[in-house]
Amino acid sequence: MLPSSRVNSTKEVHEAYARRLTESSNAMLSNYGAIAKSLKIEDDSRLSSTNQAFQDNYEANVRCTNIIKAGQSLLTLISDLKECLIFKDFPAINLSLASQKELLEQNKQLMNNECDKIKEEIKILLYELETECYT
Repeated sequence: MLPSSRVNSTKEVHEAYARRLTESSNAMLSNYGAIAKSLKIEDDSRLSSTNQAFQDNYEANVRCTNIIKAGQSLLTLISDLKECLIFKDFPAINLSLASQKELLEQNKQLMNNECDKIKEEIKILLYELETECYT
């Protein structure tokens, strides 16, 4: 059983991961939406078409940069989750090792039984061979 402080810290870590996931995915979604919204052509613009094109290009570049940052944040989150799973999941690792050990112990016992049977058969055959040779 895990101590309650460890359970609380594990819950907090999981909540932090969930929060980071939500924030990054929401940032990506909102930036994609803003890029799609900026693709609309507006005729009643107060800016000249050249200035509007530069502004739209700049806004798209900023939004793409934000999407890339959110994607990098998600990749970092995935890396952190892998590390957490590898380094902090000792009960699962111990359970896996215990089941593997048990399986190997069973195989060892089966092999020992088979070796004993073969030993007995060889013993009987050697006795018969010995009696044949010396009689």
